[in-house]
Amino acid sequence: MSPLAVSLLVFLATGSAVAAAALVVRDLRGAAAASNQPDAAKPFRLQRLRPPPAVEDPGPIEAFDGWFAQLLDDAGLEWNPTATAAAILLFGALCGTLLFFFDERVLPAVLAGALTTPLPLVYLVFRRERRRAQLQDQLPPALETLARSMRAGQTLDRSIALLGAHSPEPMAGEFRWCARQMEMGLALPAVMRGLARRLRLYDVQLLATTLIVHRQTGGNVVTVLERLAQMIRDRLNYRRQLRATTAAGRMSAGLVAIVGPAVLVYFVFFQPDYADPMLRDPLGQAMLAVAVALEVVGLVWIFRLLKPKY
Repeated sequence: MSPLAVSLLVFLATGSAVAAAALVVRDLRGAAAASNQPDAAKPFRLQRLRPPPAVEDPGPIEAFDGWFAQLLDDAGLEWNPTATAAAILLFGALCGTLLFFFDERVLPAVLAGALTTPLPLVYLVFRRERRRAQLQDQLPPALETLARSMRAGQTLDRSIALLGAHSPEPMAGEFRWCARQMEMGLALPAVMRGLARRLRLYDVQLLATTLIVHRQTGGNVVTVLERLAQMIRDRLNYRRQLRATTAAGRMSAGLVAIVGPAVLVYFVFFQPDYADPMLRDPLGQAMLAVAVALEVVGLVWIFRLLKPKY
């Protein structure tokens, strides 16, 4: 390839990377500025309501857009989905272009771009799971605090507001959201249903059902909350014991997932004389596609077996 074409590719990749970095920095600065403001100075923002489910099944593009936007919400990031998706694609293109600039081979550059593009998605999924785990761990103490506050004579609405003010993050942010919704005039059942839709945790669904039934029929909600907190704590202990028991299986699945791609990357980048004939031959490409599909199916199967239902 001519030096002019290489220079043009490097210029385009660098400009795209700078633009993507500027978009990400803008979103990060906006989120940081909003989090540094006191609660009294924060402006009320209307929550974007999810549209009702369509009669027909959405296409793959619409389904991926909804999943990606929900992934950012579950990860606790107030980033623009379009800017984040553009930054992810440009990150993969930049990695492939840099490898092509140093190696000057098209196939390894395309492979590097395809392998590095999903890495930000992996980080977002990891951040979502970590936040969900934090919410589950913080829920039993939050329920006990809510029960003690109501036992001391506070109303349920006031107890939720106090819980949002004195709980650790990220649980405090969710209860502050509930308190603000109720201050704006929304009924408690609607707020609890919205909280269950936002977090999509089985424990939160139990809490929402408990408070909705209490608001509609009455009863000793303090005792119910204390028993619910104890039940959730027992289930979390069982889940930790299950993770410790299945640690060997999860480690084996991780090794199986890493060894195959690592060997392929080694031969492509360090032993190209062995890898190029297979990658250029149609039979080799078909065998590689079948191997990737079988490995993905096996890993999904293993992780679904090892993952608890609740």
